[in-house]
Parts: sequence; C-alpha cells; structure tokens
Amino acid sequence: MPALAALFCLLGACAPQVFTMNVDMRYPSSSGLDLSGKSIAVAYLDDLSGRDSVFSAYMANGFAQSLEKDYFEGNTVIDVYRLEKDMGGDYADRDTLLNFLMDTGDDVVFLFDAPAFGPVTASDRQVVEGSESADRMAGLNIPYSLSLYAYDSMDKDSVRTYKGTSNLRQPVFCKAEESDEQLEERVWPTLDQQGEKVGIRSASTFLSTWQTESLPLIYYELDKWTDAAQDAYSHKWHSAMDKWMALMDTGNMGMRSAAEYNMATACYLLGDYDLAIKWLDRSDKDSKYSFSSSLRRKILARKNK
Repeated sequence: MPALAALFCLLGACAPQVFTMNVDMRYPSSSGLDLSGKSIAVAYLDDLSGRDSVFSAYMANGFAQSLEKDYFEGNTVIDVYRLEKDMGGDYADRDTLLNFLMDTGDDVVFLFDAPAFGPVTASDRQVVEGSESADRMAGLNIPYSLSLYAYDSMDKDSVRTYKGTSNLRQPVFCKAEESDEQLEERVWPTLDQQGEKVGIRSASTFLSTWQTESLPLIYYELDKWTDAAQDAYSHKWHSAMDKWMALMDTGNMGMRSAAEYNMATACYLLGDYDLAIKWLDRSDKDSKYSFSSSLRRKILARKNK
C-alpha cells in the first residue's frame, strides 16, 4: 500500500493544475483614444491678446500632469509647448498637427486653441470684514468656449475635435470706486488655478478605463512550477517568465505546452501581442488547452484594435 500511495502521489504531481488570476486591464479612454504606450505632446495657442496667456499655460500643464499621473506613473515626460496663434491658420488640419509631431518626435499631440472669452460681468461687491470700508471683494463671471484638437499618428488618419463652453467664477479684491472694466483688466493674470482646474477636467475624457479580466494559468505541483506560479500571482511577470522558459526543456509535451501558454498570457498582460500569439501558437502545437481559444480572442482583439 505505501508503494501504491506513492504512485498515486507521483501521478497527481504530473497532472496540470489551473488557477485563475483576476487582473485589472487598461482599456482606451472614453474618448476612444488609446494612449497606452504612446509618447504625447501638449500644446496651446496664445492669441497675444494678453487675456489668455496665464489661463492657457496652466490649463495645458494641468492637462499634461493628469495624463502623466495616469499613463506614466506621475513621471514628467510630456512636453508642453506654447505656440503663437496664426489667426488665419487651420489647427484642425491633419497636416498642421502632423508637421508638429514630426518636429517633436511624439506619437500623439493635444492642441488647445486659444479660449474665446465672453463679456465679463461683476457682481457681489461685498465689504471685506476687518478691513477698510473701501475694500471690496467682487465676483467676476467669465464665460468662455474652448476647442481641443487631438491627433494620434498611430491611429485613424484624422484630427479629433472636442469643444465645450463653461463659466469661470473668479473673486477679485477691489476698491469701491473701481469700474467693472478696471476689474476685468486685473483679472486675467489671476486665472492660474482656474486654468489648471479646466485642464484637469479636460483630461478626464482621455484617462484610462479599466476592466477586470479572469485569466487562467497552469502549474504542476512541483517546486519549480509553484515558484513560477507564485511570481505570477505577485505580478512579478519577468521573473515568472524566466522560470517558465527554463521549464520548457522537457520531453513532456503537456508541460512544455503549459509553460508556453503561460508565456503567452504574460506577454498579453505586458502588451506584447505579437509575441503572445507566437507563444500561443507553440502551445497549441504541443498540446492545446481548452481555454487557449479564449486567450487568442483577447490577444487578437487588442492587437487589431
């Protein structure tokens, strides 16, 4: 009986086991643009009126920082450019943005047109407590419209245009005798925080969406296999891949196929879809697993999008 029990134990060790990982996968933004793995430039147009300079600069930087936080782990990698606006220029034209990308060497450009500000109105001139009676706080209402052009040289060969309108509400200290026109002249350099907030809100359309995917991985109840599985479970994909590579030197076709299938899964998670297909082809050739077709569909959907 002891010998028979040992035989069953050995047979069990040679049977493939499967565990499922739930992984949050990055998907394109709600805008439809997929920015993952692409280099990005952000630019804004300055119409030289003196009204939009501070607002636009902070808007572009707030926009870029939001993208950096989402796609680049907060690293400062997106260059922001100021361009003087040619009032006769067509900034929604593909060639205009393509030429800009050729100069910067990036894959994607976002270009903010100079905002169009509407009539500024002042209200709520309230006395500031604890100060001289002539000191007031006025609330300025500033309507504006904004256009943003986006061009992805690796996607559709066209420029996407996004438009929006809103109002800025900016408090300004003033004297009782100051006119609304005087307050308007003083408000434009104070719009740094307002611009940054608009940039952050504008970026929300282009941030990643996430979906949880369930992905099976194969292992055997042997030390080298469980070590690789533990690395995968801990999302140490490169370490797990090194161990699966070492496990392919075997005459057992099922084991080799399992290691190849796991390699395909890891490549899929790391975004190397061409290599993922190659590993999956090898796995299917050695010994096809029932869930191979599902992984292939996932890979091809990503590869061909």
